[in-house]
Amino acid sequence: MKNIIVIYGSPEERSNSAVMADYFIQGIQEKTNAIQVEKIYLKDLHILPYNYINKIPHKESEPEFFQLLERIKIADALVLATPTYNFSVPAQFKNFIDRLGYIALDYKKQNMFGQPVAQLGYLKTFFLVSGGSPNIIQKLLFPLFPPFWLYVVFKYYGAKYAGSLYGGGLTFTDFADKDDKLCLKCIKQGEKFAKSINN
Repeated sequence: MKNIIVIYGSPEERSNSAVMADYFIQGIQEKTNAIQVEKIYLKDLHILPYNYINKIPHKESEPEFFQLLERIKIADALVLATPTYNFSVPAQFKNFIDRLGYIALDYKKQNMFGQPVAQLGYLKTFFLVSGGSPNIIQKLLFPLFPPFWLYVVFKYYGAKYAGSLYGGGLTFTDFADKDDKLCLKCIKQGEKFAKSINN
């Protein structure tokens, strides 16, 4: 059975990116029952801040994070859901991406550019991003928004890019589950992603 890990990156109990992820998972499960989906809420994990010493996860002091990295090592796909905070992402989500480098990069080897060798070539990725900026603004200024940054980072990590979806014009009072078109897009993208995982 294929395994997908879905990372919920918002520190909020209820968030638009989480709603998008839930509908995306619905699409996966409507397409097939041959994929196991595991939900991980970063806000519930103790992850030490990234620095040179903390590049290596601490099995004793951050056991849940250590176990998550071990599961990512054998996963088929990783879906990342995050809100947009000032054209970036929440601090804990960024910290997770940085700490992920422990398994994503081989620091003992260098590529032709003198960088650590990427190790996530086995992993397919999809990015779900919510934000207050309208969709048209994100399309025009896409390098400023998290989907593009995530694409670049995971390309650096060697992962395969399977797509991204930005849900714009969302606020704390205008929740994603009120936007039927966005929810349907998430379901359709989940179905498409499930098909790509099984191929």
